[in-house]
Amino acid sequence: MSLEIAYAAMGGDLETVRGRLMTDERIEKFAKIFLQDTSMQTLETALEAGDFSEAYRGAHTLKGVSRDLGFTPLFEASCALSDALRLDDAGMPANLAAVPELMPQVRDAYTLVVDSIAII
Repeated sequence: MSLEIAYAAMGGDLETVRGRLMTDERIEKFAKIFLQDTSMQTLETALEAGDFSEAYRGAHTLKGVSRDLGFTPLFEASCALSDALRLDDAGMPANLAAVPELMPQVRDAYTLVVDSIAII
C-alpha cells in the first residue's frame, strides 16, 4: 500500500512530513519504527498504576512523535491528553477528570495509525 493511502486512512498530513523528511523511503522507515515505540504502553501502564508523571511522559512523547510523523488524529488526541496530565505544583494532573474521556480517543487514534502503518 502506498503512503498516500495509509496517510489518508489515518487522516494524517503526508505533505508536511514529506517537507520534513524529504523522501517516502524515510517516511516509511520512521513510520515503521513507530510500531516499536512503547509510549502508548507506558501511558496505559502508568495510568493504571496512578503514576501521573510517567503517564504524562508517555502522552507527551506520543504527542511529539505523532506531530513529527504527521499522524494528525493521534497528535490531536495525545495533545489534549498531555495537557490534561500536565502536573501542577502539587504534582497532580491539571485536569484528571478529563482523562477517562480522553483516553479512548487516544486509543482509537493510536489503533488507526498502527493499522494504517501495518499495511504500508
